[in-house]
Amino acid sequence: MTPSSAASSAGEHAVSSAGEHTLSSAGEHTVSSNSASSAELILLVNGPGELYTWARPLIAALRQQRCEARVVLGLLPCPFASGYENSIAETLEVDAVVTVPETLEFIAGGRKPSGFAKLKRGLVIGLGGDVGFPGRVAQRLGYGAWRYSFEPYWHKGLEKLFVHDARTLEKALKNGATALEIGNLTADALTLEDAPGKQAGLDVLLIPGSRGFQVTHLLPFFAGVAQLIRAGLPAVRFHYPRSALVSDADFAVALSGAKVADMGGVALRLEGTGLVTPDGTRIALHDEHLRYGLMKNADLALTIPGTNTLELGIAGVPSIVCLPLQKMELIPIENPLRYVEHLPIIGKPLKRKLVEMYLSRFSYFSLPNMIADEAIQLELRGDLSVEQISAAAVKLLEQPSERQRIISRLAATMPKAGTAEHLARLMLERVGVQGG
Repeated sequence: MTPSSAASSAGEHAVSSAGEHTLSSAGEHTVSSNSASSAELILLVNGPGELYTWARPLIAALRQQRCEARVVLGLLPCPFASGYENSIAETLEVDAVVTVPETLEFIAGGRKPSGFAKLKRGLVIGLGGDVGFPGRVAQRLGYGAWRYSFEPYWHKGLEKLFVHDARTLEKALKNGATALEIGNLTADALTLEDAPGKQAGLDVLLIPGSRGFQVTHLLPFFAGVAQLIRAGLPAVRFHYPRSALVSDADFAVALSGAKVADMGGVALRLEGTGLVTPDGTRIALHDEHLRYGLMKNADLALTIPGTNTLELGIAGVPSIVCLPLQKMELIPIENPLRYVEHLPIIGKPLKRKLVEMYLSRFSYFSLPNMIADEAIQLELRGDLSVEQISAAAVKLLEQPSERQRIISRLAATMPKAGTAEHLARLMLERVGVQGG
């Protein structure tokens, strides 16, 4: 389990198409004719967060080059997978989508998926997933293999490893990697959406995660926080961008307040285009594809650890990052130890202990603070109460100078856009294709 891979959100974002999207019976997702393609670029992606914060801006940058290369998404397994990865991938401007089973079968030595064309020239780039997968796919197709990662892991099947910062580069080089620092693709993802018009007054963004177990517990919890904030600051507006990964069944459980006994908070009712708490506090409900625009307008965000904290940091939003540990056993673990919770009797207590030991390794758990090695965003951890979080939120909302200090530190420390265009150009150069 890593903080960078926890709770990243994804939704119904769409990249403007250079052609007409069709899905053939063979599962090939076509945006343009491939007859003139002189090279193939395969992006191996392992989860909804990587699809939107890494693959999406890189695909957009490749398409902006108006090159003749064929662009393919190959999906990989991920412990944080939502089950919606195929449908998300099909909204992106690629020539084919290869499913997880197809990709794994090919890696294991099985048949070549129809989505892989196997042209004379090609490059496979891993965007998440097992470090050895890009080299294996590339070997079978006769292509080169690269990897982009926040981690310094190296594999002999790779030609190059691209990392997001100098500290990771130093570790990668010590591991014997052929590595380059290139920047953070997440910063480019935020440039793909504009902010709506900002009204006068204060706006608070609620981001309780994108997976069912998170939303069923934390949406009522954050709604309880919103009630208490409004009691002190009646004019504050609240916004919740619902993740498309949250099923209607889980959303209904969240609204019912069935999990309130676990965490605290309040039940909600759906009323028009918003959610309403028992005391009448209104939370505007938005489609998740608007979330980057909402971030750019927010004065404060309440959220949990994950890629969303990096997105908020890049957008310059002062945030309270909450790590409630009342239900520690629900926190995913990103390795075989994730199965310990299924052991009879001792499973859940053992997992709680493992998670506690893991979390104790980190000075910070929000990505902006980890990147800056500085307490920029406010972090709250433990058996948190709605009263504790609301008091901290009201204090920040009443201190514009403190929010401005946070905004200034985020502007000075967060990654800047430009990585996607740079990486796209390098990829095209590697396969000998000239961009327009």
